Amino acid sequence: MELEVRPLLAALPLLALLTVPGAAAPTRGELTHPAGGHEVQVSAPAVAVDGDAQPIVAWIAGAHDGNRVFVARPGGGGEPVRVSPPDLFADSLHQAPGLAVGPGGEIYVTWSSSKPKPAGGLFASDLQLSRSLDGGRTFGPPLRVNEDRPTSHSFEGLAVAPDGTLLVAWIDTRGGQGSTAAWLARIVERGSRVERVAPLPAGETCVCCRLSVSAGPGEAAAVMWRKVFPGDLRDMVLSVSTDGGRSFAPATPVHADNWKITACPHRGGTVSTDARGRRYALWYTERRERPEILLAVAPDGRRFEAPRVVHTAAGSVPDHARLAVNAEGRGVIVWEDATAVRRRILLRTLGDGGRTLGPVRVLSQAIKAWTPDVAVAPDGFVVAWHEERFPSTVTVVQRVAGKEERK
Repeated sequence: MELEVRPLLAALPLLALLTVPGAAAPTRGELTHPAGGHEVQVSAPAVAVDGDAQPIVAWIAGAHDGNRVFVARPGGGGEPVRVSPPDLFADSLHQAPGLAVGPGGEIYVTWSSSKPKPAGGLFASDLQLSRSLDGGRTFGPPLRVNEDRPTSHSFEGLAVAPDGTLLVAWIDTRGGQGSTAAWLARIVERGSRVERVAPLPAGETCVCCRLSVSAGPGEAAAVMWRKVFPGDLRDMVLSVSTDGGRSFAPATPVHADNWKITACPHRGGTVSTDARGRRYALWYTERRERPEILLAVAPDGRRFEAPRVVHTAAGSVPDHARLAVNAEGRGVIVWEDATAVRRRILLRTLGDGGRTLGPVRVLSQAIKAWTPDVAVAPDGFVVAWHEERFPSTVTVVQRVAGKEERK
């Protein structure tokens, strides 16, 4: 697969207020996917930042022979690197790969690979963990995270604990219809050995709403997902661990939205944790029969305060919201804002441990931009998204600061 990798460019003028005094101006990089008009087949991007403060992007690309997983360093001058081996194909393009960086510079990518479906089954996949020990130049054979069962293992969340342990959670359909559950694996030895696999204590999980995992500080960890409550109410819950992911407490509601829908909305959330143990939850809901993105903070890491509405526009639909929070409790929220014609990427900064929200700002300039992701960087944050520049699709990686300059 050939892509054009452009060097870092000057920042957008719209980000002029998102600078840190004394720091270099924000920059951005681009990846141009092969031209195909409206038929470019790529998943949402995932973004992370390595130990050298350089961004890494992962995605799944469709081709005539199957879906393959790639990583690249925008502005790094190298070609995209194929993560998936020649004999394994990614199951679908409906979500981005999982992407995380370990304390030793390891690059971890999770993705679901296709496998034969059992008789009468609708889905079957294995959850794979690929790793690079040379900064993303090469990836070894993947490690299968789940046990070998003919069912679906996907919609995963991934985090790396301070000691290098990986926590990978996913949605597992081994129990059959009505018994979908959240499972978690604890993976040790730099991603080479699955130490433990166990279900998370919560009951039925919404079958297509992706899980989110946060690790740290210390041995603290948390997993957030959408649970199916009696009466087809589908609200976010959180399960926490104090022993490095070896055990988890029963899941408790983040907030009682009481969103009733007899279907899976295919909308997960994001959980992040700062160095003081405060947890931040971001999610999509239609609790009042209109689309909303909500943010809630748990100062003690467990009990969430009343949520705030992040999206402010009345004539568009907010979607694909993502959140990243640094150790000091500053963060960035990004989401896709859509009308019948336009799709753009919006941003709000988060400060004072979640007590303040900055104004809504526009990141993208294209008519159509979609599926953003965001990661913490030493000098702020990095945001990635796709946009259409007909006939190509371009992945944009933009550096922003997490603190607005006050005048």
